[in-house]
This record gives sequence, C-alpha cells and structure tokens, in this order.
Amino acid sequence: MAIKAAVAAALLMALVAVASATTYTTTVTTTSYDERGSRKYQQCSQKVQGREFRSCQSFLKQRSYLEMDSGRSKQEYVEECCEQLRDMDRYQCGCEAIKHAVQKAQQGGSSYQTGQSEKIYERARALPRLCRLSEQQCSFNLVFV
Repeated sequence: MAIKAAVAAALLMALVAVASATTYTTTVTTTSYDERGSRKYQQCSQKVQGREFRSCQSFLKQRSYLEMDSGRSKQEYVEECCEQLRDMDRYQCGCEAIKHAVQKAQQGGSSYQTGQSEKIYERARALPRLCRLSEQQCSFNLVFV
C-alpha cells in the first residue's frame, strides 16, 4: 500500500511538473487614445466652431449627384467645399471640418430618406481624396439618424 501511495505521489508530482512546464502567461497591454482629449482636437474644434461649411453640407446631403438645389452643378459644390476644407487643412484640421459638416448636414436634414446617412458618410469619406487634403483618410464615429 505504501508503494502504491509513493507511486501515486510520484505520478502526481510528474503530472504537476509537466503541466507547469507547458503553462505560459500572455500579458496584453492596451493603450487607449482619446481623440477628443488631444490638443490637436481641441485646436481644430475651436477653428471649425461657428463655421457652417454650407457647400460641403449641400454636397453631403444631395440625394443623387444630379439632384442639386438652385440649379448649381455638383462640381460647383465640390469646388467650394474643397476650398473651405483646404482652408482648414492649413491647420491640419481638414478631417475635423468634414466631421463638423457631416454633423451639420445630419442636423439640417428635414426630410431624411432611408439610407441617406450612409450616403452622407460615403461622400464624407471621399472628400479628403477629392479635395487633396493632407490627411487622405478620416475616421468617423458613424451616427445614423
């Protein structure tokens, strides 16, 4: 009986040794960056505050590229919008200006149609490239209304 207990104890110790040899720990460190707390965000927020970006809003809200108010062409809206955005881009605030225009376009949407928010974000994502801004891609927190 003592031999069986000794063998069982030896097996148990061997099993613990093998288990501890194959166990490892992985530590993952995640750093979260709060964009709204950054100095750049605060500076850009001040620069875009009070600006309307009306041409950008009109471009973002159009239901189709052919359907424009006041008979103006899509290209006129895009050119004026790009001019407004490039003015902000001098301060590296082009993306913040686009986000502001998106917000204004969504707030001013009196007759929203299904899928219009998605279209607004599609057009907004294209603006940095269309306007040749220094930031070629902007990240958006999508808010569908």
